[in-house]
Amino acid sequence: MNELIQPVLALGGLGYLNFLIYSRIDNPDFGSESDKKLMILLYSSMNYGTYLLLSLYFKLVPSILIATSISIVLTLFFPLISRKLFILTNWIRSIYGVPDISNTKVQDKFFEKKDSFPMFIFSIPDNILITSGYRGSKNGINEDFSIINYNFYGNEEFCRIKSEKDLLDYIENKNIEADIYVNFDKKIKIISFPLLVEAELTNEQDGKL
Repeated sequence: MNELIQPVLALGGLGYLNFLIYSRIDNPDFGSESDKKLMILLYSSMNYGTYLLLSLYFKLVPSILIATSISIVLTLFFPLISRKLFILTNWIRSIYGVPDISNTKVQDKFFEKKDSFPMFIFSIPDNILITSGYRGSKNGINEDFSIINYNFYGNEEFCRIKSEKDLLDYIENKNIEADIYVNFDKKIKIISFPLLVEAELTNEQDGKL
């Protein structure tokens, strides 16, 4: 029994559980598929080391249960630990005059805002409007890059925009701080901006009347 469970702990199952939990509670950038496998191996090694340490003081089953509990609790703190490590890393990089790095994928940073902002998707390099609407949710981890958008409703000026030039002119004229996401693999450019700006502009116009 002991000879059977030790390889299982060393090779995988619990390490994948660490990876699965961490990727669900945060938006880490694990890099390539090879990097993901290395991370799972690292988690498995950490879990196995914990198990070996506990096995010096406890019997087999208690050691496994305690090691599993410790592993899950530590996983819940991975996002906090990761952010602190990146703060330290970027501080060291600043000493050498190199730019900061982030552990979050660019698309996750772009879609991290929960509000349903207006979103325009253009093809690149021809800048043709593919679709537009209110921004919904993005794809899950195991899906290809995909997003949900909802049709515009109402009579706002931006609802009638059909070209990138008109959209950029609108953003500039309204003094809107827009977010732009470019995916060269998918050949798309997404431009999005907060609806709050529209409400503020309406209030300003009402105040002038």
